[in-house]
Amino acid sequence: HAPLKLQAQNPWTGQLLTMTPTLRRRNGAAPHPGSTGRGSPADSMLSRSSSSNSEALEPRDWLGRGGLMGNPWDAFPADANEKETVHRKRMRNRAPALFLRLKVYFLASVWLSVAFLYFLWQLPLLLLHLIPDGGSMYKRACTHYDRLVQPAILAVPFSWCGFRVWCCTPNELRRVPQCGSSVFMTNHGSRVDWLVGLLMGSTLEPQVRVGFCAEFTTMLMPIFGWSRGLFGDIFLRRTFHRDGPRILDNIKSFQEAKVDRVIFLAPEGAIVDPGVEKDAEYVQQCSKFMLDHDRRPLKYLLTPRYKGMQLVTTHNPDGIFSVTMAFVCRDKDSVQVDDLTGAARGGCLCSRPLDDPARIIPDLHTIFRGGLHVFTHIVKVPGAKMSNEDPKGVRDTLLDDYARKDALLQTFRETGAYSSDPEQYMLPIRHLRMNLTLVLIAAWTCGVAKFILGWSLRVVSRRVGMSFVVLFLMHAFTHLHAERISGASRESLLFETVLKMLMQRWMGGKLDHGGASSQEKARQQKSRLATL
Repeated sequence: HAPLKLQAQNPWTGQLLTMTPTLRRRNGAAPHPGSTGRGSPADSMLSRSSSSNSEALEPRDWLGRGGLMGNPWDAFPADANEKETVHRKRMRNRAPALFLRLKVYFLASVWLSVAFLYFLWQLPLLLLHLIPDGGSMYKRACTHYDRLVQPAILAVPFSWCGFRVWCCTPNELRRVPQCGSSVFMTNHGSRVDWLVGLLMGSTLEPQVRVGFCAEFTTMLMPIFGWSRGLFGDIFLRRTFHRDGPRILDNIKSFQEAKVDRVIFLAPEGAIVDPGVEKDAEYVQQCSKFMLDHDRRPLKYLLTPRYKGMQLVTTHNPDGIFSVTMAFVCRDKDSVQVDDLTGAARGGCLCSRPLDDPARIIPDLHTIFRGGLHVFTHIVKVPGAKMSNEDPKGVRDTLLDDYARKDALLQTFRETGAYSSDPEQYMLPIRHLRMNLTLVLIAAWTCGVAKFILGWSLRVVSRRVGMSFVVLFLMHAFTHLHAERISGASRESLLFETVLKMLMQRWMGGKLDHGGASSQEKARQQKSRLATL
């Protein structure tokens, strides 16, 4: 057969390029028709490096390119002449891929073990509910506990794996503690936005408590999801008659307890994975919504969901901040920031247009792979326009803000920065405090097991080791197979990929976008007619 030729437009120059990707078969299957996943040319500000001996594979690689991830030995490119090599050389070429996957599963298991210790010592605080006014005391106690122990949670992603957060408007970020309670509205271009919010809160002076507004399934995630449920986050079912009272009651309880916090949320409310038919359909619905309201369709973002936002802003109408995030991960070269221009260089740009097959949705596994950077832009927005009872005013304010964010992401893609201002402030990573907290909470747990439960250090070590091995194998097995079935890694919290895969099968596509797709609706209608 003649080689497949694709034409793509260079987003930097507008020139049409002709590409002939090299595809291969796996287990006798037809070649995947996707793109090469190598993106833009080498002379761009944020380029995707490509080597002459690489091929575009059917399985998804660790940057999210391609289709399914496949088996560990199929997950990464090998030599272009692989079919002619002997078996030993082929396995040697793929050994780094297998090692990287094992490294990611190991770090994920370590992080979840630390989260278990955080959750374990959070449980005794529930006893405060047994005394009068215990709810308010519990919230204040959780705030102090989180300030003390949270650095252990941040140690693995930030101190060990090199996750870095940059801000080009640090003065806006420093205003947050002055507002008391506040709301951060961010675009939803990754599954690790919440970790960015935690680091922002921990680096401010004074340190602020960060809570989240997330979907209800987040509270079902093992260990850390349960912990966030105890911490008092807002969990939504995406039905306004239920969510409205829940939002108001949650905010009122914190105001009565006189506990300030930052509510971190993404008004988009959903993430669309590249190459997923249902998600592509949702993107089209968002574009149609913008056109119906005489607005230009968003290129990088989904339309925000404005129902209920006027309730969230009652948290503090004078403390509403809009956050734009652009993610860049390490590829063949590391991510660097130019000292003169403040522009990001090298690496692989993740935050691309919604219709770009090379777009990447970073999750926890992307962090554990190492070298992920996020560049943020923060600006204060007039909350008075969003706190009124006029849904149209709330909608227009959000749409205007998202049009501004969309333009910022386009500028970042073209120049590697949000503006010509060279200022780029990297949020400090307190390595000593993070790792010392991790060691102390582990030592405290071992001490309790030895002196309270009477376990010897040998018994403690053996049981901890066995538990870790079981956790490692469980996570590796469930994530690998869930990703093969669902087509994407969705680890905003560990085990979310498998849980979302199961729930999507049970709920018929209603999980991510608040409703079934048109195909699913047609199938349900046909099923109802058949029963009549």
